This record gives sequence, C-alpha cells and structure tokens, in this order.
Amino acid sequence: MGLSRRALIKQAGAAVAALGLTDLAAEWALRMPGISAQAKTYGQALAAPAGRKLALLIGINKYASGALSSEQTGQLMGCVTDVALQKELLIHRFGFLPEDILCLTNEQATRSGIYQAFTRHLYDQAQSGDAVVLHFSGYGAQIRTEGQTMRWQSPAEGRSLVPFDGLLPSEAHPALNDISEAELKTLLKQLKTKNITTVLDTGYVDLWVPLLGGLRSRARATIATGQPAEPFALLKNTPLLKAEAPFPGVLLRASDLSDTVIERQWRSFSAGAFTYVLTQYLWSASAPVTINQVLGQSQETLLRWGNSNQAPFLDGVRSQQDKKLTAYGTAVTVGSRGEGVIQAVSSDGKSATLWLGGMSPRVLEYLAPSAILTCGGRRIILRSHDGLTGKARLIEDAGNQGAPLRVGQPVLESVRVLPKNIDLVVALDSRLERIERVDATSALSALSFVSSTSDTDLPADCLLGKPVPTRTQMLTASLHPVQLAQQTIRQNIQQNIQPNSQPKAQPKAQPKAQPKPSEIPFDDLGSGYGLFSLTRSLIPGTLALQDEAIKPAINRLSTKLRSLMALKLLRLSENRASSQLPVRVVLDQIGTEEKRILSRQTLRPKQFQRDAQTTDSNFIPNVPVGSRIRYCIFNEGDQPLFYTLINVDPRERLSAFCPVMGLSAQTMQSMTSEAYNEEANSVIAAASILPGESVSIPSIGLDWSIEAPTGSVETYVVCSTSPLTHTFKTLLNAAAISGKQRVSPLPNPLEVVKALLSDISKGDGSDAYMLDVAQWATLNFTYQSV
Repeated sequence: MGLSRRALIKQAGAAVAALGLTDLAAEWALRMPGISAQAKTYGQALAAPAGRKLALLIGINKYASGALSSEQTGQLMGCVTDVALQKELLIHRFGFLPEDILCLTNEQATRSGIYQAFTRHLYDQAQSGDAVVLHFSGYGAQIRTEGQTMRWQSPAEGRSLVPFDGLLPSEAHPALNDISEAELKTLLKQLKTKNITTVLDTGYVDLWVPLLGGLRSRARATIATGQPAEPFALLKNTPLLKAEAPFPGVLLRASDLSDTVIERQWRSFSAGAFTYVLTQYLWSASAPVTINQVLGQSQETLLRWGNSNQAPFLDGVRSQQDKKLTAYGTAVTVGSRGEGVIQAVSSDGKSATLWLGGMSPRVLEYLAPSAILTCGGRRIILRSHDGLTGKARLIEDAGNQGAPLRVGQPVLESVRVLPKNIDLVVALDSRLERIERVDATSALSALSFVSSTSDTDLPADCLLGKPVPTRTQMLTASLHPVQLAQQTIRQNIQQNIQPNSQPKAQPKAQPKAQPKPSEIPFDDLGSGYGLFSLTRSLIPGTLALQDEAIKPAINRLSTKLRSLMALKLLRLSENRASSQLPVRVVLDQIGTEEKRILSRQTLRPKQFQRDAQTTDSNFIPNVPVGSRIRYCIFNEGDQPLFYTLINVDPRERLSAFCPVMGLSAQTMQSMTSEAYNEEANSVIAAASILPGESVSIPSIGLDWSIEAPTGSVETYVVCSTSPLTHTFKTLLNAAAISGKQRVSPLPNPLEVVKALLSDISKGDGSDAYMLDVAQWATLNFTYQSV
C-alpha cells in the first residue's frame, strides 16, 4: 500500500532534517532561479514543521427561489469573488496546496453540500496541529425555531448562515434549512485540531434605508420561523454549543452583530468589503503578522472607505487565550510579499496573466495600462486589467538575461500610472423627482471635476439627496406571524430595545464610539438637500435646514465637493506597501504625560524588514479633544526628502502643513519644477529631511491640539526625493493669508492635492500621473478624536 501524501512529506522532511540539511533545502528551493514556484512551495513544506493546511471556502451569490422574501429580490454579487480572494492568498502567501483547498459556490453550497464537504475535507482529514480555515460569504439571517411548547429563542440563539437552499419555511415545508451558528460551532469542535480560523463575511441586521452605489447588505431581511432542521449526522448525539459559547479556534466576523455587513461594487467586480480589505492587507503585511494587526488594519481601511459602521471584530477560544496568534494559524511564505502574483505565463515566457488581489482597490479601479510592475527583479508592463486580473508583458532590457517569467512569482508595484481626468462620481437619489434630477445633472455638469449618475446601482463616491425616515423593524415571515409579533413586543418591553437590535456576543476589542449626528435619523433635521455616504450617513456640514431649489443647493455644496474630490485623489497616492523609500512616522501625545499614539512606516525597504511587524497599532487609537500632539518624520534612507502633511478632520475638511515659509512673492512667482532661483533653492533645501535625520511637526516649542468636533481624523504624510515645488507654491499662497505653517482649513484643497500629484509625478505626464515608488511615499493612518 502506498504512502499518503501526509506520510510522504513527513518522511521526506525527517530525512532531510536527519542529514542536517533542512535550512539548506529551504534556501535552495527558495533562491535557485530555475526552480518552479510549485517546487519552492514543496521546499518550504519540507522545511516547515509537520502539519497540513486545509481550507473550505464557501461563497453564494445566487440563491434558490424561495430563499428570500418577495420584498428582497436582489441576489448578492461579491461572494464568489471572496472565495477567489481567499484562495489565491492562501496558496501564494500562506503556502496552502491547491488540492487542500475546497471551494463551494452557488448551487454547490446547499445545506447538505456544505455538511458533506465539511466531513470529507475537514473532519476526515484534519489531524492535531493542522491549520484549518473555513470561510463563508453569503446571506446571514435571524431564525426562530418553534417546538411543542413554542419556546422562543433570543436573537443570539437564532443566528444562521443561509445556504443555497435555505428556503423560508412554509406550510408545505415547515422546516428551517439554514445552518445555525450553534450547529457550525459544534461541528468545528469535532475537529481533531484546535488551530482553526473561521471567517464569516455575513450579516444579521439589514439597513433601514436602501443601499446605493453598488453596495448590498449581506443580511436576509426576513426573520424566518419554522421547525428545526434534521440534525447533521455528526451532531445527532451531541448537544449544540450554547449561544454564548465562543467559536473553536479563532473567529473573524465582518462586523459587530448589531451592524450591517456589506459588499461593494467596483467598476468590473464586486467583493465583500471585509474580505477584500482583509486579504489585500495580508498580501503586503510583513511577517509575522498577528490576528490583532489584521483586524486593526481592516477596521481602519473600512472606516476610510466610509461604507457604514461596519467594524470587524475578533472572537474564538484561541483568541481569548493568546493575543499574538498569527493570521490563519500559520506562517507566511518567505518572499511572497507583493501586490499580486503571476497566474499563467505564455509559451515564450514573456507574457503573463496576473492576479492583483494585493493592489489597493482604489488604485486598481483607476490604474492605467503602461503601469510598471517588477517580478524577480525584472520589469513588466501592464497591458490591460479586468477586475482583479491583468495582462502584462516583460520589458526587454539587459537585466532580464533571457530568464522567463514563472507562475507563482510575486509582482510588486514600480510605477503607478493614474489618469488626470478622474472625476468625483455623485449619485442622484432615486427619491428625487424627475425635474430635480434633470436640474441636478445640469448644475453638476458645470463642475469640471464632477460626473453624476441616476443609476444608483453603479459605483459612486457620494449621494446627493434629502434625508429619509427610519424603518422601525425588519420584515417578518412566520408560520404564526401574530404570535411572533406579540412575542417580539413583549421582548422589546422587557429589554427596552429596538425590534431589530441584538445583544453582542462579547465586548468588542475596540469600544465603539457614540453615534455622530451624521448617523442618527434625520426626521427632524430639515428638508433641504445634502451630501451622504452610500449608506446614507450624512456628510457633516452639508444638509440645509430649510427648503431650497436644487441648483442653488449644488452651488452651496460646490466647496464640499471640491474637498471630497481632493480627498479622493489624495487617497490614490497612498503607497505604504510598495514604496521603496525608508520613511517612518510616529504620532505622540505630549505634555505632562507623553505617550506614543501610533507608528507607521513603509513596508518594502530592507531597513525595516526586521521590525516591521512592531509598527502597526492593533486598533484605531482614541485621542481626547484638547490633547497636544506632535508628528515626527524619520528619513532612514540616503537621500534628502521633501515632505508635507495633510489632515482630514471629522467634517472632511482638509488642512496642511507648509514646511517652507518666508519666500517673497517675486520668488514664489519664479518657482517652477524646472528651475527656481537661489533664494528658493536655499529655503526649500533647508526644509528637507536629511538622510538619517528627522523633523518634528510642529517644531519643538510650538503646540498643535486636537480640535473639535469628535470623530475620525485621517493623516497623510507625503515624502518625495524631488522638491515639492508646485505644492509649496500653492501652500505658501494659503499660508500667507493665515500667517501660519498650519493652514487650517485649506481654502483650495483640490489645487493643493493636484499640485502634489504633479510634483511626485515623473516625466511630462500630459494626460497621466506617473508615480515611481522609488521616489515617493505616502503614509496614511487614522485616529479617533473623542
């Protein structure tokens, strides 16, 4: 009888280790240029401790007829993409073998199909110490089971995952067909390994307003009530874990139980917001990366996206026992960091199909053909991309030495090419009257940087509309709706809660801030027009409190639209993962009690490889209003760096720091990117950060304080090897009016950001910005003013 693959790997690893060649074998497998990516994976498997890696990935976009109520007719669109995002990451970043990953999508993911896949792929194969990943993307739901005594469960006991055939109960088929969380937890507990990671990108609470801009909620809007489903064979003689019992291993939830979980539409694909930010961060994270770091970075990115209150959190037995657990319970593969990976290569070894799941979604949406990537030290040019895949061609040069491209090689960003004609996309609320939409389209067309759309299913940056009333409760489908309604009313009176609220499984790792005025119902706030996020959260300072015509409203909102456009462009410059400049930024609270608030640094430079894992804060820090703060920028490279700092306050107003002061008006007029006079040269050079030096903002002896209102504050630190001439000139004009280096708020944020992109762009760039990662770094981070 032949050896199993597990036994073969163990015996081969033991033989290599016995010869004292483990490290040599791994080094040989990783570095020899002629060895295939698959051979490298096996080389690392031999060098790693024995233990198999198994994954079951489930994604359901399309559901069987009857799984959703008639009021909720829309299907999901991003769940199958989530499966692909996880699969590529697990293979190329965490060393999972393709045959050890089982994917179930759409009609494959029935209740029985999921159970059979679990038993065959995980229960029958996983052994003690093995790493197991289970991912589910699809609808979540609240369910209630009825028995002979009509015992009603609490919402915590009734959370479920909706399989493809999770049909709503009817008189003819009264049984619930969902997979309850209690069943899933109990199944996971039957595994022989404790090294389990469960990722649930699903929700249980729907929004009370319609989602726009291609956003979709992953909560089934109907509370289904029916008889218990036939128990799984593994659980027939096993009591289900209680609602308050934690998941075995580690659980990553896409959101707090009381918040909405969403998926998002980009230009050519959809994906779960949480799965995308989770996997995108893990492509570039430096090893070792802990679960807390992953969660913190995902939470920060989702906040900057402004999708909703969605804030992922951590649960599970192992997470409560060990706060330094690594992502997916295993180490990342050496040399696998990047923005993506080569999936296929042409017969001549010079053209490749790329997976770009590690690229920032904001950048990927606008990334132009002719962008340059590197692979194994060689340059490839992007010819086209569709969604998360791209086509590229090897650039012929002497450095290639005729070596072909290989499947499995990581690709890294080299030159980012972005078009200059990027617009701010404003969705027009479908609730507006036809004449209002016509007038709005006309008024917005006068703003050269704005495009508008009445198709609220298309991706957009913000919404123009009016406040809408709240919805007080979820839809209800039940075999006994009157009894359910009476029971719900009794529970609401006893618990003093809203009908659609839920108790939390455990306190969140990061306390949730109190709702901002932009997040409360708008019934009494006025009847004018305002700007909203795509989940209808009010953008502060944009809502009129009285009736107004829509054209004057857009004229009133034009300043805010310019700020939103500036912020959109500024976010496109972020390149912490790909920048080759060794730059580090820290934010300190100063005064009687000094403390480090957070630290960020570029991830790619060799200078930072040893301690990169210590720089990420686990969660968004809170800083009290009135606190004195200081930023410090460290240049760890060998070239002088020119810099600026831009803040975005909770009202989404931009302020900036101007490093140069005191230039005359005549000198400012003479400043260009090609030449500037001796006075300008001297002042600008003095404002640079020399190699090995640092600069404090504000200078020692000066104070900056956290100002009201409370909310999230974004910071962008931009450094460049070239003088930021246009930026300094634009800032000096604004600083001359304020008389201070800190210009707050910026009177011309869009002009400043456009000048900044021009300064860090190389070449003539007549129709595109060409940004070289060797010449610029933009670090961004977020903190919460409280």
